[in-house]
Amino acid sequence: MTLIICYYGANGSVIAGDKRQIFFRGNEEKRKILEEKLYSGEIKSEEELYKLAEELGIKVIIEDNREKVWRVNDKVIAGEVRSLGIDAKRRRVYSTKNKCCILEILNDEITNEIYKEGFGLIVFGNKYLKEKVSEELKNKAKLFPMMNLKEIENIIKEFYNKYNWHPTLSKDVDILSVDKEEKNFKEVIKKDVEKLFKYREELRQKLIDFGKVMTIINKIVRNGEVGYIKDGKLHLYDDFIAIDKISPDAKKYKVIEVDGDIKDGDIIVIENGEMKVKNTDKKVMTNYTICYKF
Repeated sequence: MTLIICYYGANGSVIAGDKRQIFFRGNEEKRKILEEKLYSGEIKSEEELYKLAEELGIKVIIEDNREKVWRVNDKVIAGEVRSLGIDAKRRRVYSTKNKCCILEILNDEITNEIYKEGFGLIVFGNKYLKEKVSEELKNKAKLFPMMNLKEIENIIKEFYNKYNWHPTLSKDVDILSVDKEEKNFKEVIKKDVEKLFKYREELRQKLIDFGKVMTIINKIVRNGEVGYIKDGKLHLYDDFIAIDKISPDAKKYKVIEVDGDIKDGDIIVIENGEMKVKNTDKKVMTNYTICYKF
């Protein structure tokens, strides 16, 4: 879980986010115990986190390289917290001068959409940090509309510095600001979310293609009789096919060209991945890959 702080008002908008990602590997029930203690503020340092994780048999991986806030254009900035598992849950805040929008996204669907105008403060984070920062920032935020954006940035950054002892926060923080109002705010947000959905679709297709490639690799013949020579070409038995490349869009063949000291009637075998004429050391070469049918 991260910490996102966003201010919007008549003087512009400021958004900040840390860069930390934490991954847990291990028993689900014990992982929940660790996460509850972490997000409630009971765990006070990375050392305590690693120690408890070891006691529970949970593997913890910490990375500080995720960009959680971004500039959509010169008038709109955004930030996101997310939870990736069986479902991808995201909570986003978009802001411009005088306006903000909070989106809740489940996989490829916007499940909640809230627009606000005027001025305000939005805080995303785990229970402990959200409560602490929201309470302490509340009074200072009342003065934000009378400050310049740099002053607001500095105050917000102070809170990250104050709480970066917490294991869920990185030492570094990204801070962005804009001082102009985007008139087409909703349209800009729509296009940015569409980019997310397009990325997810491309990623989904890559995963599908990867699965198909792995299926092909697992079907490659390593040993056994695969066919016979007729009219100078290799005719494959019914259980086999040849492909021109290891790819989801590979073309399939039952008869292929081969090179070597061959004659009609020769039985072709594959031994430890090498193609030969049966019962000889005569090697047979081809530009195709022989696989079991798929």
